Amino acid sequence: MNNYKRKEKILNIVLVILMIFVAVFFALPFIYMVLMSLMESSNAIFQYPPKFFTGFNVINYAKAFENINMLKLFGNTLIMVISSMAIGITASILIAYGFSRFKNKYSNIFFVILLSTMMIPWVVTMIPAYAEFEFLGWIGTRYPLIIPWIGGSAFNVFMLRQFMDDVPMDLDEAAKMDGANSLTILFKVILPQIKPCLATLLVYAFINAWCDYTGPSIYFQDPELFTLSIGMQQFFSATGSADWTQVMAASVMFSIPMVLVLTFAQKAFVRGVVSTGIK
Repeated sequence: MNNYKRKEKILNIVLVILMIFVAVFFALPFIYMVLMSLMESSNAIFQYPPKFFTGFNVINYAKAFENINMLKLFGNTLIMVISSMAIGITASILIAYGFSRFKNKYSNIFFVILLSTMMIPWVVTMIPAYAEFEFLGWIGTRYPLIIPWIGGSAFNVFMLRQFMDDVPMDLDEAAKMDGANSLTILFKVILPQIKPCLATLLVYAFINAWCDYTGPSIYFQDPELFTLSIGMQQFFSATGSADWTQVMAASVMFSIPMVLVLTFAQKAFVRGVVSTGIK
């Protein structure tokens, strides 16, 4: 028994060391980016071996914030993120609720058709979508990146439906006996039971919308609508010789909201991922 406990303890120590090594390995690029953003000049970045701790120049962040017009770009990005998340997640919840609770003989057929859309690459529909939005006069506006979310997301619908199916129907029946309608059951009975799933989808939706570069680069023509991803690319390629310390500082500021969202939603996010894996 003692030998078994000793072996188990050694195994746990090895696993912890391995996890620390993997975590540090994946964190190194971010750490390197932060250190580069604090260097005194771009020339110092190209020195080998790099000298990280010769001085910390925090002014790089102020210069990057001003030169890239981060405040304006941040506001534009936030509009896109909040709009797409609110519409996309709400639509996905309603669609998943319909598939989970209002079933008929055609439900599974339509659900399979919905899931089959996940196999269509986005690049295949890019040109037809652009032609459609041009016909509607939406090119150069935010509509092409917001309105399509009214149809929800097949992946989100799939995840939500799986979690909703695990919520006992007895709760629905009890709520109906108390006079609750379908929407009340959805928002007050079912959604509180699937918080881990909602947190997971919110994190994914936020990261995808925050980092989206392809969509805004295709549909936005007015610099007043540019998001952070486009603004940073414009700053980097404007002269062909950008100040790398400012580029790294801007990249750090760009990453902070994603880190904060993932940190605050970490527990629910991990529970959602684990539950999805179990399913």
